[in-house]
Amino acid sequence: MYSPEILREVLQLLQRDFKFRESGQWLRGGQCPGCGKKEVYTHAEKPVVLKCGRLDKCGWDQAVKDRYPEIFDDWSKRYKATPENPTAAADAYLVHQRGIDLQGLRGAYTQEWYQDPDRRISTATIRFDLPGGSWWERLIDQPGRFSKKARFAYERSWRGQWWMPPGVSIESLAGAEELWLVEGIFDALALRQNGIIAVSLMSSNNYPEIQLGLLRKAVAAREVAGKGPLLVWALDVGQAGTYYTRKFVKQSRKAGWEATAAQVRLEEDLGAKLDWNDLHLRDKLAPENLADCRWHGEVMIADTATDKAFLLWQRKQWGSFHFTFEGQTYWASFNANKIAETVAGYAENSKIAMLSYETKRDMAAREAGLVEAIANCTFRALYKQRDEATDETDYYLRVEFPTDRPSAKGPFSASSLAAGAEFKKRLLAIGTGAYWRGTTGQLDKIMAHQMVHIRDVEPIQFTGYSRAHKAWILGDIAVKDGRVIKVNDDGFFDFGKAAAVKLRTEERILDAIDYDPDRLDTSWLDDFWTAYRAKGLVVLGFWFGALFAEQIRVEQSSLGFLEITGLPGTGKTSLIEFLWKLLGRDNYEGFDPAKATAAALARNLGKVANMPVVLMEGDRDKDASHARKFEWEELKTAYNGRSVRSRGLANGGMETFEPPFRGAIIIEQNHPVDASPAMLERIMHLDFDKEGWTEATRMAAQRIDRWPIKTISGFILHAIRRETRVMEVFHAAYARHEAALKAMPAIRNQRLEKNHAQLLAMIEAMCVVLPIGAERVAAALDFATAMACERQLAINADHPDVQVFWEKFDWIELNQGENPAHPINHARDPKTTIAVSLVEFEQRCADRRISIPPINDLKKHLKTSKVRKFVANKPVNSVNGKILQCWVFQQPGAAGATPSR
Repeated sequence: MYSPEILREVLQLLQRDFKFRESGQWLRGGQCPGCGKKEVYTHAEKPVVLKCGRLDKCGWDQAVKDRYPEIFDDWSKRYKATPENPTAAADAYLVHQRGIDLQGLRGAYTQEWYQDPDRRISTATIRFDLPGGSWWERLIDQPGRFSKKARFAYERSWRGQWWMPPGVSIESLAGAEELWLVEGIFDALALRQNGIIAVSLMSSNNYPEIQLGLLRKAVAAREVAGKGPLLVWALDVGQAGTYYTRKFVKQSRKAGWEATAAQVRLEEDLGAKLDWNDLHLRDKLAPENLADCRWHGEVMIADTATDKAFLLWQRKQWGSFHFTFEGQTYWASFNANKIAETVAGYAENSKIAMLSYETKRDMAAREAGLVEAIANCTFRALYKQRDEATDETDYYLRVEFPTDRPSAKGPFSASSLAAGAEFKKRLLAIGTGAYWRGTTGQLDKIMAHQMVHIRDVEPIQFTGYSRAHKAWILGDIAVKDGRVIKVNDDGFFDFGKAAAVKLRTEERILDAIDYDPDRLDTSWLDDFWTAYRAKGLVVLGFWFGALFAEQIRVEQSSLGFLEITGLPGTGKTSLIEFLWKLLGRDNYEGFDPAKATAAALARNLGKVANMPVVLMEGDRDKDASHARKFEWEELKTAYNGRSVRSRGLANGGMETFEPPFRGAIIIEQNHPVDASPAMLERIMHLDFDKEGWTEATRMAAQRIDRWPIKTISGFILHAIRRETRVMEVFHAAYARHEAALKAMPAIRNQRLEKNHAQLLAMIEAMCVVLPIGAERVAAALDFATAMACERQLAINADHPDVQVFWEKFDWIELNQGENPAHPINHARDPKTTIAVSLVEFEQRCADRRISIPPINDLKKHLKTSKVRKFVANKPVNSVNGKILQCWVFQQPGAAGATPSR
């Protein structure tokens, strides 16, 4: 069934994920994602479906094409069309994706090409002609990129028609015993391959009135009299399929046809939503399987709820059970004793007494059975969601209605599922007008049935990379092992056993990702370079590296912060907003920590992973009376990925919640951060100015500012899908740059060496995704290296408050006049030592109306004085004969001097 190339790729992935052992023609012993037992098996030469051997206790199965869509999702690349075989990709799609034998089918389809006019993305298609001059085509190259996976010819009606496989005609159908009417063309082909005559309606709501009229004429024209074929309506599982199956069976019977139905499974049954092509791939279209499907169909088209209940009892022999009918939930009870009594009573009726026991039992069951509506809607448990951090558990249910009202989905607490009265309240809150009339006992039996195979879904409290699952969760898209995965119909990502995750709605921040795997728009790079030059590339490199912050910290335990400063109008805001567009976030820059509470700050830092966190204007003018000063020291722990805030859990225990910091910090403000040396060592500084700005620069910056997010938001997926290669380049570049920085005499701080080596490596790793150009990369690397040298000089300098102190001290000492009895320096040896009384210093500054930093700030920062090294704060015997409490420092160049006493 598979080509050798595809089979080889499939087997490699199966061995990677399941660690199978070979057993003849089978692969066995894989760990089941459903039950965790090593019972998964598949065929070694035709691994189409993975199955768990524990049929009764688990029953898990999965199509290989659904598990590894990257193999079965890009046909025109793998199978190139040629003049000799113009349908190469379409052929491969039918054979490998759908399991269809091409014998007798060639010529019934063509291979075409479709390009989305808005998104400029394209794909090969497989196209089938329809009656009435229309056609239908299926997109076959990563169809998940498009809003629809299939298309009809524009303004060409196919209503009232059906599609027939090759070799089938109206005349041949007139002599057939049965005709199955299904929705999809691939379903019809799958049934055809299993000996069943089937036609495709193209849609669940298309009644083929025209074709049935032609068939009626063909039946009448036959020499052998007959009513024509039995119509078997076999639409897809679901609310629409159920509604139209019932409608079309009645409509066709009224038109004089013999009609029945077939369904893959009962509405009440749980499990995957399979169609006839799926059953074909699973080898489940054997006669015994079809007999079950026919019974499912008979149950579906029962005229009344009582008739459906009887059919279920007749086959299952349940005493009491729930079922759904026409969008409502019912409860049926069949009392065995009452049925037996009724059968015994038939002995008095001679006509009935002559019937078989089974017939009498069925008659008695119809008489004795009780059927009542317990809800005016249907509901189904989808998954359990538990948040260990908050100790909260919810079960999500989908509620559907018999009317055209859309279905609803919402959380139900454990207590609301354990009591009928609480369930009644919650159901009414979730579904408008949804009403429960049943008992707690009936609810218990329904939920016990639905909870058998329910999934555990872990809520993710942040957007970005989950280290536990080794996957990026980005709104409705996830990336794991280089594969792009879309959220399923139930609202979560299924990563296999114990790895079903869901991004909480309130944590979604990326909603505009437009991804084309075949195309990455990099046309903005020239304008970006013109507008921001090497500085812009350095920021872009750090921004890119932020997408791998967790991986970097795993290997290197820390990740430096990037600080961008500059006067208003130098382009900082435009740059940051453009970079957010690359990640799919529009009209956003960052948040101001000075305006945030401690809780809000912690949540903003914790709501992303492997993404940047931009802190804006956090350092307010300290002299402004209305300004709240943000303490940058609070971010020290974020450098190593640790929590910036801890809070207690309201559960009566001693547990605390300390979420780690998983992102990368960018500080964007007008002035540099004013903080301790330890904090400044964690920051890589970059200053924006207008030097070199020209008219071309301005125009390029404006184009960057207006760049549409739709064309570039796929950048994030192109980047993270190349994780393996990016990290290989990063680690190699980091080792090289760290060694080079260590060899530079101008840099002596180990933390600076590490931070800037990371930045340099990020710039090189960025080239895995973006074609920047060697000269521009070299300019960015040179600029980042210069940043490291400048940062070393900045760290060597004194704190600004200390610099102000010494400036005022020197001025007073120089201008103290001819009164040596009142020196500002009380040291006995002023050439080697400085002894200053802060009280006296403050008084002299006040007398001269000289402003100085607050004395408490001076006391904190003077201990860090570097140019004039701090010695001690102690009593000093002044040159004027007094004993004063002084701050003692060494004069520059007097390291060996003896302090005054």
